[in-house]
Amino acid sequence: MTRIAALALALAAAASAGAAPGRRPPPPSDTVAARVPFAPGERLEYEVKFGVFRVGHATMEVVGIDTVRGVPTYHVVFAIHGRAIFYSMNDSLESWFSVDDLTSRRFIQNNEENGSHYDHRYEILPDRGYFIQDGKDTLPTTSRPLDDASFFYFARTLPLAVDSTYRFDRYFKPDRNPVTLTVLSEDSVTTPAGRFAAIAVRPVFKSKGLFAEGGRATVYLQADSTRIPVLIRTHLVVGSLTMALTGAVGAR
Repeated sequence: MTRIAALALALAAAASAGAAPGRRPPPPSDTVAARVPFAPGERLEYEVKFGVFRVGHATMEVVGIDTVRGVPTYHVVFAIHGRAIFYSMNDSLESWFSVDDLTSRRFIQNNEENGSHYDHRYEILPDRGYFIQDGKDTLPTTSRPLDDASFFYFARTLPLAVDSTYRFDRYFKPDRNPVTLTVLSEDSVTTPAGRFAAIAVRPVFKSKGLFAEGGRATVYLQADSTRIPVLIRTHLVVGSLTMALTGAVGAR
């Protein structure tokens, strides 16, 4: 999982979700598509900092609604560009996920980190129980798969009860499950776009990246119906990374 995969807030679907000891969260609905807090045209912009130094920018955008193998899908793009003395990244994620239930149908990674390049394309066929990687490898997937990007958008539909830990088994690569999301607290944060009441959450993936185990990442989602991520903080080998909202266009 890449650095931008971090923007995928490590969230997933409700069918396999459970809560750790503590206050039990309300069960997420299976019918999320009718009332999602985002729409085509939403574009979120962020400044990226390593430590106290501003080193780049990032965007999250709902480009539109496309059709993949006859299924209406949201098309979203995440991109992050940054450069520091010892580290550089130019990463992007594209995801197409069903309008009906947010399950992944296609996922593309294009990544350049410290001079290393790798690209992957995944065609995900949940009705057949497998995905195809780079047009050649066919591998099993989960029953209602979600990728790094669609995890993030699904997360914005969840109730997020404080003092609860959600467990999800819907990442499209089964060996990367479970994904966990711990809701830490209600808080307020200041970004270049303003001051926001927010919900602090800690996502953890069983893989490398900003939300890897031990990374101590915290994501602050706006504490209103939009659930926009206004601030992301995490720790990398080379130092701390912060992404702070600078502007939002088309947000509901």
